[in-house]
Amino acid sequence: MTTFHLQSVDNDLRGRLALVTGSSGGIGSACAKSLASEGCDIVLHYSSSKEKAESLASELRRSHPSQLFVTAQANLTCRESTRAFVATVLAIPTISEKHKAISVLVANAGIGRRIRDVKDIDEQDWDDMMEVNVRSQFVITKSVVEGMRSQGWGRVILVSSIASRGSGLNGCHYAASKGALSSMGLNLAAILANEGITVNVVSPAMIGSTGMIPTPKESTWTSKCDMEAKKESDPGLVIASSVPIHRLGVPEEVANVVVM
Repeated sequence: MTTFHLQSVDNDLRGRLALVTGSSGGIGSACAKSLASEGCDIVLHYSSSKEKAESLASELRRSHPSQLFVTAQANLTCRESTRAFVATVLAIPTISEKHKAISVLVANAGIGRRIRDVKDIDEQDWDDMMEVNVRSQFVITKSVVEGMRSQGWGRVILVSSIASRGSGLNGCHYAASKGALSSMGLNLAAILANEGITVNVVSPAMIGSTGMIPTPKESTWTSKCDMEAKKESDPGLVIASSVPIHRLGVPEEVANVVVM
């Protein structure tokens, strides 16, 4: 006979190690800042934007001098780099002295190429999207879960997109990659929950300050405005005006959900 126990509530992030992939981008940096304010030590992953990651780390050290902020590079288009990433991070002396596992993963890294018409999407475009947006996130998630299991506590947040439901501005290759990521998260949530590891999927919509959507040049328009013509001169305004609340979301709003 097996005896089961109800789990206690433990959402205290203070002193835990978080990994934010794609931390040099708008959503990633906002998530890192929010997790830092909760008391996390943070690994700031970047692929090529070293200066942005180092600048963010310096900013966080100034704001939270008692916490640890480390930058770490990994090219998620390269399978060898992706496979070795988590082990390499945990072997960094300043991290290994304090942590045995990554307790919080924000799998935010991804690429988005706006190719709307399926006739213009090459097989290589499909493969690149799946490699970064799905496969690399699976490999990194699998790598961190090992340590989470050993300590009986973990939080995995997969940053998907409304494109996972077939909407959004990018093509079907992007939608398919985010759909796969979302389905993976739903499956893992059920599999890992009884081991003290929660898995959640966050699906942002039209978020500004990320490089994915142009910043609106204007802030007003009239009922007589030809939005079709505006697509050429101010595409950001056209997109923002199509959102029911008439503005783009901001990365900090996504970060609030992630930290919750």
